[in-house]
Amino acid sequence: MADPYIIGLPRSLFYHKHRVLWTTLLESLGYEVVVSPPTNRGILSLGCHAAVDETCLSVKIHLGHVAWLGSRCDAVLVPRYVAVARKERECVKMWGLHDIVRNALPEVELITYSVDASGISHEKTRPVGELYRLARSLGASPVRAARAVAGATLAEARSYRQKRRAQERMLATPHDRPRILLVGHSYNLHDELVGMPIIESLEQQGVEVLSSENVRVRPAHRAALKVSPRLYWTNNLHLLGAVQMLRGRVDGIVFVVTFPCGPDSLVTDLAVRLLDDVPSMTLVVDEQVAEAGVRTRLESFVDIVRMRRTLGTQGADTPTMSRAREGAA
Repeated sequence: MADPYIIGLPRSLFYHKHRVLWTTLLESLGYEVVVSPPTNRGILSLGCHAAVDETCLSVKIHLGHVAWLGSRCDAVLVPRYVAVARKERECVKMWGLHDIVRNALPEVELITYSVDASGISHEKTRPVGELYRLARSLGASPVRAARAVAGATLAEARSYRQKRRAQERMLATPHDRPRILLVGHSYNLHDELVGMPIIESLEQQGVEVLSSENVRVRPAHRAALKVSPRLYWTNNLHLLGAVQMLRGRVDGIVFVVTFPCGPDSLVTDLAVRLLDDVPSMTLVVDEQVAEAGVRTRLESFVDIVRMRRTLGTQGADTPTMSRAREGAA
């Protein structure tokens, strides 16, 4: 490998979950890390040009970030996630993500690792083992690779813990402002084009925003399986469980879905059908998203939430559900 060796990290998909893990690992191994900029219309255009029409918006954005990095680094990290637990699965797009990128952008050099814990008894060891193999493939000695992986996993666990505890402290604090739970994948909620305008709009309206991603994973999965015992998508188990755990502690719930995500469409519909005690709104975002339209819908939703708080009622005459779709396929 060239020296210095520059590795690119697309600011999309698993980056928003594993940013600390990847940057800590690669930098501790001595590699320079380049991260693509926040999603913008130019990056989205690159992704739409590389993807087939039926690809979900989140993968189109990912392709755009990889394309942007292609000429700015020696290789781009694109991992493959099939399962992080024996009885669970990731979305099929994540299974084949490396192949999708490789075929859509053959000119970009890729490095990868594959996590598939579906057939082993100790699933927690598999991601660590794959990261170790990645470090070894990048030229690290066994000792250095083990130390780098241990440090990276510890840093990620610490980051998760800090975010969870911050939200739990917020929940434990009495509030006089509307409190809304934002439900969506981290790669959607933290994307500058998809989720961040929603968060900013809610905060500008004086809303306390909670996130489904900061709910503890295993309790959320157990809560979801009580509702749908056969649900096996890891991310959607977390989303449904977060709704079930926090529905009684928030004033409203906003679902953020990127078109045309099949698992999200099914699970969001299931969750909404169960919500008879709290207002909810679903925002389906595609590449035609208009920020002004999203803001208008959120303002209307917040008005409903404020009205319910003012009236102090959970009666049947109060609106309990509001749906919004931004962008037509």
